[in-house]
Amino acid sequence: MYSSHLSSRVKFVVLAFMPLFALILIACTGTLIYPSFSHQGKLLDSSGNPVADGSYTVKYELFHGSSGGTAVHTESGSVTVTDGFFNSDFGTTNVDPKIFSEATWLEISVNGETLSPRQYLRGAPYASGLVAGSAAVGHVPVTYTYNTYDNLGSAFFAANTDSTDTGGSGLTAITAAQLPSGPLKLDVAAVRGLAVNTDSNSSTGAYGGIFVSQDFRGLYADNGPGSAYAAWFAGDIAVSGNCVGCNIAYTAENIAENVIEPGDFVTAVGVEVDPDYGRPILLVRKATAGDAILGVADSAMSRGEFHEGGLTQLGYDEVDGDIFQDGYLSVVTQGLVQARLPQDGTLETGAFISGDGTEASTAPNIDNSVAQVMSERDENGLQWILLNR
Repeated sequence: MYSSHLSSRVKFVVLAFMPLFALILIACTGTLIYPSFSHQGKLLDSSGNPVADGSYTVKYELFHGSSGGTAVHTESGSVTVTDGFFNSDFGTTNVDPKIFSEATWLEISVNGETLSPRQYLRGAPYASGLVAGSAAVGHVPVTYTYNTYDNLGSAFFAANTDSTDTGGSGLTAITAAQLPSGPLKLDVAAVRGLAVNTDSNSSTGAYGGIFVSQDFRGLYADNGPGSAYAAWFAGDIAVSGNCVGCNIAYTAENIAENVIEPGDFVTAVGVEVDPDYGRPILLVRKATAGDAILGVADSAMSRGEFHEGGLTQLGYDEVDGDIFQDGYLSVVTQGLVQARLPQDGTLETGAFISGDGTEASTAPNIDNSVAQVMSERDENGLQWILLNR
């Protein structure tokens, strides 16, 4: 029971306030939908009897504190009382849903008199989670500001306010789905960002995803225990800053009968454009005495297809094994890579390499070299080298 003495003669009692209060917003149109709530109560006089039937003025105010402060939302209206009972709707003047991102209290005034204490708003049990298939459709104006960060308008906004190093993520997405083949391959992901046109006569200028960090990495990608790429870009990429730890590698095709093993030096034979993919593919073979070194075979590649927008495109994925004639491979032309060097032990760590791969020898300095040895030989007969082509 919620009551306040407004005069020496009348007591106002509010019963069953907001039994269905919930903070789930599901928008069904292209605009922002504001929350509204049912409000039921009973008004009694100071003797505990229902007040006279009639119309009473009610003011609702929302606060972010149990006392004091400035109201973050105010609206007024009138309620019709019968036998002390009344029903009304709260939220008829567009309650900003962002108000409820923190603890909120309601203060009620009836006929100019304020009831106390304020009532703490609690969510309905199902408001604590979203059922499968829930959708947030609509928008919050881009001018929305949170914690000094500007222009955060969105259809859905998630913020983690735990600033400790165990605070977790602002948003976690998980999918247990397997990667399908065929037209659905690009429709299955834990997170999928699409910048789409709502007007068929215009083109979108937005990004499918934006990642910014003020103090650490804006984006971190890891392939975990798997052997697949940590990230895959189906189109060209542009980097405006340094690429730290990057190798420059190209997709190539072995056009000779000699089998290429990962770590072998290769030489260029030419280039051709993949007729389906529309991308240039280097034509290479294993380097022999007298050949100019193009780079080092890093891994075998498989050529496969994926589908988007009804079109079939081709891509290349790393696979284990050697590269036979007409097989595909990744060739590193600059950066760190494991290479198969002569087994006579003359190319030790720090040595500069010149020559043609199978006849590689120590060069006097880096200006006359194609690479520098960076490690001793491992159990597979490979040594790390830094290509400086």
